[in-house]
Amino acid sequence: MKEIAGRGGFPAVEKESRALMEGYWGRVSEEQRVPSLRLAWQELWAKMTLYLPKEDAKKVGEAFVFSSVAHAHQRRHSGEPYVIHTVSVAAILAGMKFDRDVLIAALMHDVLEDTEVTPEQLEEKFGSDVHALVDGLTKLGKLQFNSEEEYQSENLRKMFSHMAKDIRVVFIKLADRLHNMRTISSHRHEKQEKISRETLDIYAPLAHRLGMYQIKRELEDLSFCILDPETYYDIKRRVRKKLPRREEVIKKAMDILNQKIAEENIAASIKGRSKHIYSIYCKMRRKNLSFDQLYDILALRVIVKTIGECYQVLGIVHTLWSPIPGLFDDYIANPKRNQYQSLHTTVIGPEGDPLEVQIRTEEMNLLAEYGIAAHWNYKEGGRKVDEMDKRLNFIRMALDSVRPPASVGDAPHKESSGADSERTLFLDNLKTDVLTEEVFVYTPKGRIVRIPKGSTSIDFAYAVHTQVGHTCVGTVINGRIAPLDQELKDGNIVKILTSPQGKPSRDWLKIAKSSRARNKIRSWFRQQESQGRDEKLKHGRELLEREAARRYPNVENPLSSFTSQLTHIARELGYGGLDDLTVAVGAGIHSTAAVFGRLPADASKAQAPVPDAASAQPRKEADSEVVVDGVQGVLVTLAQCCRPIPGDEIGGFVTQSRGISVHRKDCRNYKKSDESRRVDVFWGKPKATRYIARVNVEGVEKPSLLADIVQTTAQMDGLVSRVIHNTSSRVVADFQVKDLEHLYRIMGKLNNIPGVLEVNRE
Repeated sequence: MKEIAGRGGFPAVEKESRALMEGYWGRVSEEQRVPSLRLAWQELWAKMTLYLPKEDAKKVGEAFVFSSVAHAHQRRHSGEPYVIHTVSVAAILAGMKFDRDVLIAALMHDVLEDTEVTPEQLEEKFGSDVHALVDGLTKLGKLQFNSEEEYQSENLRKMFSHMAKDIRVVFIKLADRLHNMRTISSHRHEKQEKISRETLDIYAPLAHRLGMYQIKRELEDLSFCILDPETYYDIKRRVRKKLPRREEVIKKAMDILNQKIAEENIAASIKGRSKHIYSIYCKMRRKNLSFDQLYDILALRVIVKTIGECYQVLGIVHTLWSPIPGLFDDYIANPKRNQYQSLHTTVIGPEGDPLEVQIRTEEMNLLAEYGIAAHWNYKEGGRKVDEMDKRLNFIRMALDSVRPPASVGDAPHKESSGADSERTLFLDNLKTDVLTEEVFVYTPKGRIVRIPKGSTSIDFAYAVHTQVGHTCVGTVINGRIAPLDQELKDGNIVKILTSPQGKPSRDWLKIAKSSRARNKIRSWFRQQESQGRDEKLKHGRELLEREAARRYPNVENPLSSFTSQLTHIARELGYGGLDDLTVAVGAGIHSTAAVFGRLPADASKAQAPVPDAASAQPRKEADSEVVVDGVQGVLVTLAQCCRPIPGDEIGGFVTQSRGISVHRKDCRNYKKSDESRRVDVFWGKPKATRYIARVNVEGVEKPSLLADIVQTTAQMDGLVSRVIHNTSSRVVADFQVKDLEHLYRIMGKLNNIPGVLEVNRE
């Protein structure tokens, strides 16, 4: 799959093949026959005839002529014939051995957008497969949009939609963008910066997600050179200066490793790998290093035959040189989301400097360079996304990241701001979720969960299961209670603490990084708002009906009799209709007496209102702080031994003098209680503004430990109400909190206090 040598390095072609090539060239118009187009056409022909059957090559030749005629009067910004671009894009793809239809679609990719060729003509000439590919690459140029960002978002959404049907669309798009970046110098500087920014934000990460690292690296360096030329050329100059010294170190390491591998009778290829400019810049910025502190601008890459040999070589490397703790990654056992596989380790090399070594099989190396494209077999005639689900799940993630907005074809210049915001959301989610790197996090049972880099426990909870996310009240990271907003790292073991009373908070929308989590949270609130309105509408209607019946007992269906008058009152009060007023009554915003008091005195000839005997509502059982299953009006007390708070799993048992005593289910007294006296209880509506929870904090010797605990608790809207035990290394205290989630948030922050070793609830 390695790209075949391009201009100046063509293999010999047979006489018949050369004659065919020249025949197609002869059908190009005189004004287009410039040396640069001839070289591009020769490159394409030389590459594709190495693997395409003769008849397929002829089809591509016809497409070349068709494209040259369609673009005959068009020029690039450089002044060259436009068709040079389409031929060059096809040549890039031929270097990766793509099938005939991909090459034809590459030659045709701009004809529907920029020429008079119709979809019907294209399909008749080259078939429905080519037409579908070209359609997926055609921009929405004939529609109106409110902003450049909206236009970009819709074009990306269209491309991703077609990708889900045929992944070859994105291969062509990436080759198109690569050639545009190679020839970007003919544009004005502002346009160069705009294109480069889009490339760095969208297309380079997309190539990374597809595992097409060769294209990714070139796109990043070309973009970086435009956006920050001073830094780009400074790093490039420093690399050239430092390279000879690093090459000596790498050569010495290669010689040592080659000898040891040969002694083990392992067939291996070892070569040096240099970092590209943009990756060096990113590492310097990410780790706050100077260029002189970088030791991995050159690294070793070892290519072997089997997976078993990968681990054998790893053992040899670690025997020769000491591995640096924390700098080993096994992407063979845990492939990246784009299916990248390799062993990465960093050791102290022969000269005492860090040395990075990558070990992989030939197949893994092929995938590392060309990604999904390496799995594309042109002889199989175009596999679709359903056969490549493991590698293409992220495409569906992009399409599902927001709900589709209104059709762009329906008067887009008048679309609602809601549709515009969803387009912006799509673009944001694409950049921050789908096209970002990922981290591997583990559940307590060892299940691997892949989440976007920068994710928190909220993202992790929703990645495990929606209900786990909805009922999350806290998190334990590597055995310690931690804040929900703490960023997760590779290898973290995360346990989500849940409670039946747990529910999402709107603050989570600021904490969650992944679109999946944010969408689930928004969906929960939409559902709650819908249910809340329905409940308030029902309750408000019951109150109004009761008040109407009380005031006018001789009138049949009195509320219905006053519908028009009540509707008028609703509008006077600023509501859209009677239903909106009824919801407000159900929410307690208006009393029924105030509403009916606005009716005219002669609204009905019925008898005068009777005294308001029924205005007091019997308290619903769910209004109680703790609800006892099947029992009403019984004394309920919260046990002092375990101090349950809303969110805890609770159980009750009947006492002789204190009614039903409510305990946490993990309480020792509850576990020892007589099962025949136990009753089911659950939390209703909390009445107390604060509940007491006893917490134990242990740490290193620190005189200010209690002061730090009190200050941190106050910052989290909590209160230390009583100190039970206080030394410089241990504090036991009662905390006033709202509920279990509030307690876990405080405990998470306490765990972050310097010197604190353990925080637990008693």
